[in-house]
Amino acid sequence: MKNETNERIDRFRILLEKSGIDAALLMHPRDVFYYAGTMRPASLLVTKDAAVLFVRRGYDRAWREATIKRVQLSAGFDSIAKILDSSGGQLGTELDVVPVQLVQRLAATFPDWSLADVSPLVLTQRSVKDLDEISTIRQAAGIADDALRLAPEYIDVGVTELELATEVEMVMRAAGHEAHVPIRSRNMVMGGVLVMSGTNLAIRGGYGRVVTGAGLSPAMPYGPSRREFRLRNLVVVDANVTFEGYSADAARTFVVGEATPGNKVLHSVALAAEDAVFQALKPGVTGAELFAVAETVVKEGSRPYYAQGSLALPEFVGHGVGLEADELPVLDARETLVMMPGMTLAIEVEVSAISTRKMVKIEDTVLVTEDGFELLTSAPRELIECEVEVLESDAEATEGEVEVSES
Repeated sequence: MKNETNERIDRFRILLEKSGIDAALLMHPRDVFYYAGTMRPASLLVTKDAAVLFVRRGYDRAWREATIKRVQLSAGFDSIAKILDSSGGQLGTELDVVPVQLVQRLAATFPDWSLADVSPLVLTQRSVKDLDEISTIRQAAGIADDALRLAPEYIDVGVTELELATEVEMVMRAAGHEAHVPIRSRNMVMGGVLVMSGTNLAIRGGYGRVVTGAGLSPAMPYGPSRREFRLRNLVVVDANVTFEGYSADAARTFVVGEATPGNKVLHSVALAAEDAVFQALKPGVTGAELFAVAETVVKEGSRPYYAQGSLALPEFVGHGVGLEADELPVLDARETLVMMPGMTLAIEVEVSAISTRKMVKIEDTVLVTEDGFELLTSAPRELIECEVEVLESDAEATEGEVEVSES
């Protein structure tokens, strides 16, 4: 692993040189881990001639974990000043996530250095995984599969979203899920399992661009709530697994009992849209092109239940996964970054019926290969009907399905 990490730093130096950046100070923990192999509180300085890890706390463990040679106890920015060229230059740091106060301290401490945003370079490099990273993501995907396969055992009338999420996450934790999902977006914290059902399938909490559910309170306004499942409810389970630092993402849609014809049709559209993305996915294709093929399928609808234009996607159909769950590329209408072998993506297709509160979702983690893609998740992709014991008092009418008029 030491040589591999050194190769990462060597490739990073090439990116810095091409961008006219003389040195980089990485302070975001996931970036430090990528290049230096430890998540202990530390900063990583990379210059043309040196790579030094400055550890603030937990030095002994950081020294053992680090995959670079130079590790030293930090004395603040003074430690860095001893290595940086006093003549100045351009110093890169992660301006998308580093707090303003730290940026201001950097500017004051190194007045001869101009600051540059190095995050685009780091994220572009991180978007293409090496063999060890792919192996770890493959294991994370297997954990997500196991959790989704077991979900129907816990789905029944009267069970709450929170109870289902708890059971599914217990399966994930027992297999090695690290209890949180790293998100680069500031001020967002996400657990491993999102569960949305019934009317909660129309709630967009503002965290991300997809349906996020109701959550437990205004302090946690997304994710599972205490809503109880009712007969014929659609239930979406989104399993986000972090294993040994790397994430995989998968989602499936379930039905409490037997699915109505309209719900089966709605899910068939989502499945067709995901299949269309799979067919188009190969090196050289842009995220915008992948979004367009999915959007074409969804806009067409599916008669007799869904007329043309009556169904909608959110603003994207996927995203990169790796050390964070929101990596490059983003598969939306604006993404010009092309797919490259070694990228790991979550193809995330969420289809909503505009005039109702219905939504279905299917999501899979894939690896971009030299000639296409490899599906890393393997849980059944069809709409999954969950057997329930229904009392007469539990029975309710179908969910208001109306066939579309041909006129």
